[in-house]
Amino acid sequence: MIQITGLTKVCGKGAPPAVLDLTFDARPGLVTALLGPEGAGKSTALRLMLELERGQGVTLFDGRTYRRLRRPEREVGVLLPGPGEGAAAMAGHPGRKARSHLRMLAAVVGVPARRVDELLEQTRLAPVAGQRLRTFSPGMHRRLALAAALLGDPGTLLLDAPTEGLSPRNVEWFHSFLRSFAVAGGTVLVTTRTPQEAAQLADRVITLDRGRPVADQPVAEFCRTRLSPEVAVRGPQMARLADLLVSQGAEVRRDGGAGLAVAGIGRTEIGELAYRHGILLHELADRVVEQPAPKAALPVSSGRSGHIHAQPKPAAEPAEAEPAAPKPQDDATLPIQALPVASVATALSALAVVAPEPRAREDTAPTVAVDRLFWDGPSPGSGDREAATDLLLDDTVRLRRLTPKAAPAAAPATPDDHRSE
Repeated sequence: MIQITGLTKVCGKGAPPAVLDLTFDARPGLVTALLGPEGAGKSTALRLMLELERGQGVTLFDGRTYRRLRRPEREVGVLLPGPGEGAAAMAGHPGRKARSHLRMLAAVVGVPARRVDELLEQTRLAPVAGQRLRTFSPGMHRRLALAAALLGDPGTLLLDAPTEGLSPRNVEWFHSFLRSFAVAGGTVLVTTRTPQEAAQLADRVITLDRGRPVADQPVAEFCRTRLSPEVAVRGPQMARLADLLVSQGAEVRRDGGAGLAVAGIGRTEIGELAYRHGILLHELADRVVEQPAPKAALPVSSGRSGHIHAQPKPAAEPAEAEPAAPKPQDDATLPIQALPVASVATALSALAVVAPEPRAREDTAPTVAVDRLFWDGPSPGSGDREAATDLLLDDTVRLRRLTPKAAPAAAPATPDDHRSE
């Protein structure tokens, strides 16, 4: 099981965070997908989990961080992009043979050579085990990298875009293998850029937007909210077909010059309807339309990271001229702000009780201070401890502004006379 709590990575001062407060769990028996466009922070999140980059937050693999694992290669299998770009990434040195490459890694991990032959058969690379890596296709390189990640027989797999740039046949093989690994009790965390792949492969989908988690959904809910099945129809009589489909309760919209996109009715029913009315069709195909991902909202905090992310208020526009100092007003007309009793009581307990100093001049600008704790009725006396106790149990206390006119005279502090400058 992988427990990810509050992963955060800030690239530079003033730059937006690459990952912000990412928190979720990847459980055994399930395939968990991190979904997002390029630059959403998926690869950075995986590198933070493996402590390959510095950041905030913590990732636990069965209760321990990656660096605290005694034999990490026997517990966590990792597939990260190798040298090269995208599908051209290579699994090892181009001059090495596949079997020799895996045997070298097996010696480092400390597993017997027979494990290499097992993995070559499992990844369908046995027929090309004696060939050099420069002759391998992108799909073969990716399967060899997967075999290297499985050398220690780990129970957890972390894979960064394992099917990107591969042929449909290799994609199908990877999906089948990862699903089988999870069904056997393993934990799989994989990243992807396409919602269609996430729907086909994963049991749970976590969507990232500019490094921020915006959705955490089971695959059934993800398919319902992010994917819309529809039928693409093309032909020379689309206007007539559209009228017939609308009369059947379908949702129809124009798709190109001579095409329709139909939702709410299946491909078979559309074909039969067109046949009965003698309408020629050039295309009739199912497809899936991606719905926009939810946008990240600020502030965002999981509550598990220990950080509070607040969105600052926009700065006020500068005034044309500096306003004059406020004139003394009657205390009853000054603004009052209600504060929770617990918050003010905690703040007052940390303040030293100091008697206010006499003002040097009467025209000094007014100062905001805690004048007194009171309710709507008469204020309690300074020696009335019972009334003061009842006061602290009231719902709210209030913060008032002291003016020169309303400022009290200097007097020795008492236990019930709470003042703060």
